[in-house]
Amino acid sequence: MPDDTRAQTTAEPLLTRFPPPGGPPAGRVLVLPALGVPARFYGRLAEQLAARGLEVAVLELRGTGESPLTPARHCDFGFRELLDEDIPAALRTLRAARDGLPLWMLGHSLGGHLAVITAGRMPDEIDGLMLVACGSPWRGAYAGATRRRLDAICALIPVCNALLGYYPGHRLGFGGRQPRTIMRDWRALARSNRYAAAGIREDLEAGLARFAGPVLSLRMADDDFAPQAATRAVTAKLPAASLTEAVLDGAALGTAADHFRWARQPDAVVTRIAEWMQKAGAAS
Repeated sequence: MPDDTRAQTTAEPLLTRFPPPGGPPAGRVLVLPALGVPARFYGRLAEQLAARGLEVAVLELRGTGESPLTPARHCDFGFRELLDEDIPAALRTLRAARDGLPLWMLGHSLGGHLAVITAGRMPDEIDGLMLVACGSPWRGAYAGATRRRLDAICALIPVCNALLGYYPGHRLGFGGRQPRTIMRDWRALARSNRYAAAGIREDLEAGLARFAGPVLSLRMADDDFAPQAATRAVTAKLPAASLTEAVLDGAALGTAADHFRWARQPDAVVTRIAEWMQKAGAAS
């Protein structure tokens, strides 16, 4: 009898690539999306970064956007598959040219956490991190209505997993439709502020001190899901890194300074990234 579960939870990573229009790249950037956000959402960001002379690739997370996988009781996966399979495969693709160009990771929200963990596991292969609206979901970093909402989500996850076999975030207004193990892993982070993944025995927190590269953390001024306490709960995990922090408000962005709308008008974000890269000597 065929292993239908394995067949429906395995897929080649999907990369959308944006080459620079004016010649060879000055560096490469792998963009990792937020939970439940399709790769196409970052199209404008990728185009503007490419216009700055960078080769950009956006990874489609499993079960999202153009991915052939649909989270269900028979289709389950967690952080492990992203960290052990999809992200390393994407990095190998970008390193295939073997031209020695710097390789950066840009992560939005959950994508930022995945980028941080990967940098801790592969510190010699990642030249720098850009964390955009990336705050820990740890309840201790929040207060008021946002904390109550996070508590409610954490309470719903095991109930939905048991009843449905997946998390119906597309109906609940948070995270999109997700496999149960990803949400178990996310819930564990929200409860402890420690990185772990079902199926990975390695201490993911222990390796973070090995990454000594530059890190840019961009926070949106009115982002309820990534306030200062939450973003610093992430950057504090990288004690050896060279950290630059910046806050962008609505006037700078030209739109609401919340968790998502910056990507629709990414001009200010791209300008900050380009300035930071230039100071770091990574790209002109």
